Amino acid sequence: MAAMAPQAAQAPAAGAKEEQLWRATPSWLLVLGKIIRAVIVAIVLPAIYYFGRDFLAQYANIVWIIIGIIILWQLVEVMIALTRIRTTIYTITTQRVIIEKGVASKTVEDIDLRYIDDTQFTQSLIQRMLGIGNVMIVSSDKMVPAYMLRGIKDPRNVRELVRTHAYQVSQRQLFTRAT
Repeated sequence: MAAMAPQAAQAPAAGAKEEQLWRATPSWLLVLGKIIRAVIVAIVLPAIYYFGRDFLAQYANIVWIIIGIIILWQLVEVMIALTRIRTTIYTITTQRVIIEKGVASKTVEDIDLRYIDDTQFTQSLIQRMLGIGNVMIVSSDKMVPAYMLRGIKDPRNVRELVRTHAYQVSQRQLFTRAT
């Protein structure tokens, strides 16, 4: 009977299921600067042409083609940035932080909570106004020693979530000394 007690005590820890605690993608607000730039370019370039049309009249077709190409380029940049954001997924579970990213091909990186040494969150003035920020995870993992979760909502709480569960996981870990 005494031999079964340690097994019963270890069974829940060994058989604990991994549960998802938080899942999100970076905020589209990360692309706000590119969107504003595209709108400004789409307004300013035709306005410059309109006010300078007397000087540019002989090159009207070429100027409109160049303006169209520049505006199209800006729109493509915005679409690529939005696609990258939508295809980046951050997941925090009871055992690890998972970073999944990629448009054409997928890359998945895991950071085991047992190896997380430190967490930080940062917000610039603009990010504070937009309600987003970055969470830096520093770990002793050799593949992903540091990773930044960029442009996430409520970064302080996400940082605390990672920190709290990393601490809990490390407390459950059994440490043995070499003899």
